[in-house]
Amino acid sequence: MEEAQICLQEEGVASLQIIFNIFRQKPIASIFKEAQEKQVALIVRLPLASGLLSGKLKKDSNFADNDHRNYNRDGQEFNVGETFAGLPFEKGLELVDSLKKFAPENLSQFALRWVLDFEAVRVVIPGSKNPLQVANNCAASELHPLTPATHEALSKFYSNEVAPHIRSPA
Repeated sequence: MEEAQICLQEEGVASLQIIFNIFRQKPIASIFKEAQEKQVALIVRLPLASGLLSGKLKKDSNFADNDHRNYNRDGQEFNVGETFAGLPFEKGLELVDSLKKFAPENLSQFALRWVLDFEAVRVVIPGSKNPLQVANNCAASELHPLTPATHEALSKFYSNEVAPHIRSPA
């Protein structure tokens, strides 16, 4: 967020790419308002927290040797916040189980819809490995926005359950 705030002070910045998802909500308070005031488009990457918010990962999930979810799980190669939103993998899985009470059907679409609900967000870059995932991701844009009560509950969930476990600046 510190780097994003520095970028927002520069003249002529048209867009800014940030990590933002249900497990990384700090940008809401730290940069959204200023980005909107300066008409800087926010491009969101890792909206599914390295796949955690797909709801499909399990404790025994294996990742390829060249996959950051394998070689950077604990920040061995670059900022730990880049992988699983800075959460320890097992804690992330536990939090996903708790999150399912908000989105019992399709967690990945729910998580993407949540990101899309923020006016400051202009583009979302979810990863996908096959055409079915692409279609699933695109379908999130057709869902109705989440209710204010759901947003409030997810904000409290983040503050109380997620943020204390993030290993780099939340």
